[in-house]
Amino acid sequence: MTMLGMNPDSKTVVISPHPDDAVLSCWDVLTRPDTRRVVTVFSGIPDSNARLSAWDRLTGASDPAARASERREEDRRALAIADCTPTHLDFLGSTHRTDALDTAALRAAIRRAVADADVMWIPAAIGGHRDHIAARDAALDVRGSRTCFLYADLPYAARFGWPVGHPNLDVKGWLTAQATGIPGNSLISEEYRTTLLSDSKWASKIAALKEYRSQFAALRAAAENGFPTGPEWAYEVFWPIQLKSPAIDPLLDGEGRVVPSPRSTR
Repeated sequence: MTMLGMNPDSKTVVISPHPDDAVLSCWDVLTRPDTRRVVTVFSGIPDSNARLSAWDRLTGASDPAARASERREEDRRALAIADCTPTHLDFLGSTHRTDALDTAALRAAIRRAVADADVMWIPAAIGGHRDHIAARDAALDVRGSRTCFLYADLPYAARFGWPVGHPNLDVKGWLTAQATGIPGNSLISEEYRTTLLSDSKWASKIAALKEYRSQFAALRAAAENGFPTGPEWAYEVFWPIQLKSPAIDPLLDGEGRVVPSPRSTR
């Protein structure tokens, strides 16, 4: 590999819980030549009679379905700056779900979406957002023998300073404790690693973030710390993960039988 997590002959896919999460947290990976696709998990379109969520109201939406469609278009424009394209799955985010999330269907959809991938970058769910947790757990469950990394979710991961933090707080311990709390057979293999974006790459990330026009003002207010031009926002953090045992394959056929997943042939 020419750099950690990159092989010019591999196919890398980034799992993004919502439109904007991959760009916020994983820009360095998105701009690599082996990364061309992002699977955006919770990008479903609510029914026409759906109520506005609190976040919809905060960001000035008047129609939840129209806003969800708008966010998909924003995602396409932002990812195009990195020469990537999104695969938008049809699961509703937690702000619009009225029924329990079908986790089996979620795993099956992600499994299909990453079928040709050798490498997966998966949100660590820092901050505990339930959509991030669901996307993380489903992706880990169907990873097979792929090389996988967890990325620290921004802006949540910067809550106490980033990437070092306040001198009287153990931000490193806080980040690692959350990332090592993942269920199943995965294991953080070592302490987190930090990527400092070059000036040009940081500038392109800021340009991509500004494509999320419906969300940008709220993101800037929530993130604080000079987002996105403050110096700490040029950093991204990730963890390599190793396998303790093969991941489960939860995809079932029409009669409820487990369908084996294809293993990587790398």
